Amino acid sequence: MLTFGPRVDGYYDVEDQLIHYLRRRAEAAFRRREREREALTSIEAFEARRAQLRETFLKAIGGLPSKRAPLNAKVAGTLDRGAYEIEKILYESLPNFPVTANLYVPKSRRGAKPGPAVLFVCGHAEEAKAYPKYQQVCIDLALDGFVVLAVDPPGQGERFQFIDESTGEQRVRWGTTEHSYAGFQYYMAGMSIARQFVWDGSRGIDYLVERPEVDAKKIGVTGNSGGGTQSVFLMLAEPRLAAAMPCTFVMDYESYLKTGQPQDGEQNHWAGFADGPDHDEYLSAMAPRPVRVGLAAYDFFPIEGSLAAIERARKAFALYGAEKHLDYAVAPTTHQYSPKLREAAVNFFRRALRGEEETFKTQEPEPLPQKDLWVTEHGQVLRSVAECHTVSSLLRKEIQLELPLSPRVQEPEALRADLAGVLGIGAGQPDGEAQWKGAPRERVIYPRVIQEANVHGYRCEKLFFFAEPDVVLTAILCHPRREERAAGAELLLLPEGTAQIPQERSRLIALLERNRRVCVLDVRGIGAVRSRGIGRAAETHGTEWKLGCDAMKLRISTLGLRVFDVLRGFDYLRSRFDAGEVAVSGVGIAGAWALYAAVLEPRLAALSLEGMPLSFRFAAEDRFYDPEQVNFLTCAWGILRVGDVVDMLPALKPRPVRIDRPMSPRGRPLTTEEVGIEFLNPATEIGLIGEKASGWTPAITGLADR
Repeated sequence: MLTFGPRVDGYYDVEDQLIHYLRRRAEAAFRRREREREALTSIEAFEARRAQLRETFLKAIGGLPSKRAPLNAKVAGTLDRGAYEIEKILYESLPNFPVTANLYVPKSRRGAKPGPAVLFVCGHAEEAKAYPKYQQVCIDLALDGFVVLAVDPPGQGERFQFIDESTGEQRVRWGTTEHSYAGFQYYMAGMSIARQFVWDGSRGIDYLVERPEVDAKKIGVTGNSGGGTQSVFLMLAEPRLAAAMPCTFVMDYESYLKTGQPQDGEQNHWAGFADGPDHDEYLSAMAPRPVRVGLAAYDFFPIEGSLAAIERARKAFALYGAEKHLDYAVAPTTHQYSPKLREAAVNFFRRALRGEEETFKTQEPEPLPQKDLWVTEHGQVLRSVAECHTVSSLLRKEIQLELPLSPRVQEPEALRADLAGVLGIGAGQPDGEAQWKGAPRERVIYPRVIQEANVHGYRCEKLFFFAEPDVVLTAILCHPRREERAAGAELLLLPEGTAQIPQERSRLIALLERNRRVCVLDVRGIGAVRSRGIGRAAETHGTEWKLGCDAMKLRISTLGLRVFDVLRGFDYLRSRFDAGEVAVSGVGIAGAWALYAAVLEPRLAALSLEGMPLSFRFAAEDRFYDPEQVNFLTCAWGILRVGDVVDMLPALKPRPVRIDRPMSPRGRPLTTEEVGIEFLNPATEIGLIGEKASGWTPAITGLADR
């Protein structure tokens, strides 16, 4: 069977086309947002914009709880460290969702007049609050008279969310991997795991406010890396902050986009490129309250973007005559909360919260062993606190509350409109960001057939065409032996596209022997138009993650782009073969492209899915899922707000639908019992084993034995 060589057999260099496509759309968004910021020439206009950005951010992460439940704070022990004490604190940011923290209290503050405090939020260190460099920041602040609350974020310190509770073994790696693993579940539900980080920090401020040593009007925040992320989020979301020093995180989206680097689950949120806030807007959210930005000269976050963001934010401070309330400190180091930044932080909070001169000099304070700072008996809340929530169980609760099974079947046209919207297909994008103006698929397709060959007695064509400007799609089109009697065409979608043809020879021949043409299509980023690798080497934050997050921040999706390509493949086959019948088949993860294309295009005559997960809702509601099947190739932000796989089926009636070897979200074949009970949405009255009313029955085969 035919396949393509490099660069579409030398006809087109395509490995950057999806990368450049997203970058062009991002740059259009950046220029538009620049114009919007330049129009903010008064305090009134700026404050209205700031309020809008706060609302945009909170909506993008899924909102915050409307009620503050009791903290149920407990002190699990106290360590005497001479000039200060460390209290081991456990509080609940949500009912039964424990947060582990260390409270540093200078002895001079016991019984004294309430004074300033600092919330320390941790970056991506496994030990979190016990990480030596983070301890040293807290110790220096405490030695200078500040109360400091250092908080473990989910997935770090004592708060691993995916361990085996009986053994403590990590079933999903701590930190960024955990954040992105759980974060993708939140994305599917139209939320962000950032909401848990923000709320944990906000409730940490609640705890500080309750302490007799703390003046509620003099609370600051600092953290670096992932702690810098949490800092800037709180700077926008938490109005009680009096000062902030985010470190080794602030840059701007455009400079970071150019590095090709990814960010983890809580650092990406819906429409960040298109609607903001960008990093300068996190800084200006504090205006005119004082902010110092901590920078590392040799950081992987580009310092050029950092300085540009600070200069843009300074314009907002200038509206208040407070330009001096925004400054920065640069350490000649790589990515870390270095001694120089530690000293700069203590001096900043001296000035900002106490009105004192910046005279503090750091030494090398001695950190404690991690175990000494444990709040819980076993060093993990899931092993020490009975029946507590995880980020997964909190999400499941939210999904069941916000996305109950619908009591009605949505009308097909309404379903198509909602699906197109969440996939980001068609109109609705501002300015030059629109994928198309007007009817998106009216452009004429001019295919290039670059080779014909007789393979095993079948005439095969190697071809490519443009799905839209600068986006090449490739395909192998095979004809049955008796072409004049061909009974329509099959648009065949494979996870690796045309590159997978040698392994799928028997499948192609079976279709050809049914006297059907077979077109194996490469959607963008797949097969012969595969994107070059970007992101990190680890698959968690590899190419698909990076591009999927960039698309999400543009209010579109890489899934939607691929579904659009399938629709263009359908257009090509219909135009070439005089509107003959065209069906679509999807294998494995490619089944998602086939399913959503069939929903959006009622002229697709039939749908066949093989080895595809039968429920993405279950992948979001379960604690564990298979990231090889549930990812940006198969899902988009907010897809569950439109519906699950079974909710798509009414829009396919009365077309034939065949589902073979359906899979669970954990990557194992489903049984008859599971299909009929677990994955059936009774509200749709559509059973994969039958339907009560019309007699229309999608066929399901290849179910596993128990």
